[in-house]
Amino acid sequence: MITFLFIAVSTILRAMNAKPPIISLEDTEDYRFRTGSFILSQNFEDTLKAKAIPNIESTIKCYGIDTIEIVGHTDGRPSTPGGNIDMALVKGFEAKDMSKVIPGSNIDLGFLRAMAVQDKISNILTKRGVNNIGFRVLSAGSTINIDGRFSPAKNKDDKARRRIEIRFLRRSKTPFIPKCS
Repeated sequence: MITFLFIAVSTILRAMNAKPPIISLEDTEDYRFRTGSFILSQNFEDTLKAKAIPNIESTIKCYGIDTIEIVGHTDGRPSTPGGNIDMALVKGFEAKDMSKVIPGSNIDLGFLRAMAVQDKISNILTKRGVNNIGFRVLSAGSTINIDGRFSPAKNKDDKARRRIEIRFLRRSKTPFIPKCS
């Protein structure tokens, strides 16, 4: 009986420490931004809704997720100077019109791309009745390699580095045992 109890407790503890997956939207025909742009194409939106959202919804339910973290990554091609993100971001966000925001660096561009994806995910989830999710929007720009290590990119086109990562957090202190297999 002690052995059974030990196995049951260790199984529950392992389940409670299970890590949700990271969803990576890699630069493909389905998930592509125009060079220097953070505007989602119709194809990007459609693919996000058809492919990524079902994975996001099941991960939320499976792991009791309450926060989604979206990280924008870029390649190392230099941005055009003259960004205005510090001055225009709040105005654009409040007006729901980001067309006048200009990224001045790859960090800016990664952030604006992550914001665009967050906005779309949030709207879709809300329409589907998933309302209790918080978001964090971050940018790694061109500083994090595809293996997750700090490795600033060279000043060149590198499709492999361009991506949006969707990470899942459980910030609640209430214990939760994952409901997935």
